[in-house]
Amino acid sequence: MEQEDYLKRQIDQLARVLGKALTNLLGLKNKGQASFGIEISNQILKEELDFDIQELIDINTEDFIQTLRTEKHFTNENLDRLAEIFFLLADGQAEKDNRGLYEKCLTIYEYLENADKTYSFDRQMKINHIKNLL
Repeated sequence: MEQEDYLKRQIDQLARVLGKALTNLLGLKNKGQASFGIEISNQILKEELDFDIQELIDINTEDFIQTLRTEKHFTNENLDRLAEIFFLLADGQAEKDNRGLYEKCLTIYEYLENADKTYSFDRQMKINHIKNLL
């Protein structure tokens, strides 16, 4: 029972941190400062969760979802937030720097498309957009 409480607290903390990072990114994008997004997102993730975006991008694509779900305890909701963060960051980066972000984002969205019982028009549009860019 204690283990379940600890795990729930970890998942809740992850959701709060991802929400904070996403809110900051949206604020920067609205101010036209999306280029600062990676720095700020990395700082938030490193301080709060002890990992950064590059570490996530470096995870083998075939193992990406499994690693996030088992080692980092990501829920589908947290995966969706992370994909949104990657999507916003990739849109704010130079074309040569955004491929890894888009690939991981696509991996998450395709996983959610199969795992989620609810169809998301927005997610499908993003999948198509990323596939066209890659």
